[in-house]
Amino acid sequence: MSLVMNSLGRQADELGRKLMEMLTKRTRRKLFFSTLARLLEKHFHFDRLCINLYDQKGEMLTYFTAAEGTIVSTLSPVRPAEASSTVAGHVIETRKPVVITDFAQYFPESSIHPIAEAGLASTMAFPLMLDNEIIATLHCSFAEPPANIYDITSFLVELSPVIATCLGAILSLEHLHYQTVQAPLQPLFFPTTEDTVVCHSPAMRAIMRKINTIAKLHLPVLLLGETGTGKSLIAQEIHRRSQCKEAHFVKVNCPSLAPTLFESELFGHAKGAFTGAETKRMGRFELAHGGTLFLDEIAELTPEMQSKLLQVLEDSSFERVGESIPLAVNVRIISATNVHVQKAVQEGKLRADLYYRLSGYTVELPPLRERKEDLAPLAALTAAQAANQLGLPAINLTTALTAPLLQHRWPGNVRELRNVITKLVILASLQKKLTPTDVQRTIEECSLHGPGASSSTLENYRPRPLADVERDHIQQTLDYTRGIIAGADGAASILGMPRSTLQHRMQKLGIQFR
Repeated sequence: MSLVMNSLGRQADELGRKLMEMLTKRTRRKLFFSTLARLLEKHFHFDRLCINLYDQKGEMLTYFTAAEGTIVSTLSPVRPAEASSTVAGHVIETRKPVVITDFAQYFPESSIHPIAEAGLASTMAFPLMLDNEIIATLHCSFAEPPANIYDITSFLVELSPVIATCLGAILSLEHLHYQTVQAPLQPLFFPTTEDTVVCHSPAMRAIMRKINTIAKLHLPVLLLGETGTGKSLIAQEIHRRSQCKEAHFVKVNCPSLAPTLFESELFGHAKGAFTGAETKRMGRFELAHGGTLFLDEIAELTPEMQSKLLQVLEDSSFERVGESIPLAVNVRIISATNVHVQKAVQEGKLRADLYYRLSGYTVELPPLRERKEDLAPLAALTAAQAANQLGLPAINLTTALTAPLLQHRWPGNVRELRNVITKLVILASLQKKLTPTDVQRTIEECSLHGPGASSSTLENYRPRPLADVERDHIQQTLDYTRGIIAGADGAASILGMPRSTLQHRMQKLGIQFR
């Protein structure tokens, strides 16, 4: 329906009244958002609708609930509110609505924007404000710019205060519920489960593009990467985006399978098949029929176990232990390993024919040190989840507190980060304030190789003059603060020295003022 300028206020008032009426009965996020989408569709067509919550303390964005319409696979659900890379960042910086019909104009220094990459040609975004502070941003996107785009913009400007009021009520009631039922100061801006894939970095955006394509194809996928890079999480994401997402996702931890119980665990057994088999049991293959079977650390299986697995994969059938009736099975196989597969094949630890069967498509996950852009949102998300799980107050990871995290190499990757952040959440509950020194000390305590070292860094270590190390450290800190020296989040504060001292060191080391 075309919007008429002189009726915008009346239409917005009517839609707002319906939202408020719904809110007096139900306050669940998904219901509110789906109601909003349905009401807007009566006034104009859109291809994607989304609300981002804005955490002012951590300057992070996260979805209020799942977006409606087109899936933007390379847009991280948790990301910094940067004006240089996010539409919401533009809105928050200017505190005004933004209408974009040319993404290259707004993001000239970035690669193709995730919204445009998903096939959406234009988008509009609006600040949702309470008490003169932005609490969220509303986004509406289109595959083709509508002829009445400015009428739609005016309509949503009129409606934004009502949506902001509704969001404020929902968040306040959620906070009250957590205070009275669970624990105080629970994080409401971040997902509380650990199945969220943060993909703000170029490296992870490239991974998500691959996943979005291969998830729709019924072929085996082999995930490679160091321990702790999130292979299990990516396997679940592939399943969620696949055509078999409504069926079971069954995980098998291969190192935990004893050779004597391998067949029983994977293929099941008949009653009386062996001593102790008092009932018939379904195996993992049967449980995963029609869905996904995830074989984690596949290279840890013995050669005999690999041979039995290969036979099932080639025949697409198996027999329960104690039975001779073949059962057809249709499963999507996703496997993972942290070993060098070519070397494992050459050494005879992994059968070459099994490798070829499993690697219909191979995805190598980058280590955390190669996706530093994801570290801040990962840390914020992990802190919120840890606080929720432990029933402790959430912590605010400022720029100064995040700096030591960015300087660490993370040999244990995301798993090590989770360990560090969990300890920081506990530490914050025991003292009034966290400092960068607390963060650095916690990192060192959690490191398996002692303060600041890992096996890989020690092997590749080459001594350097102290002045060179100091120069690089100061320059990297200045790059991180974008040249800002003074202030709470400036380089001097992060480095723990007076501004004049830092300026003197910069002059002595030949570091240019910016």
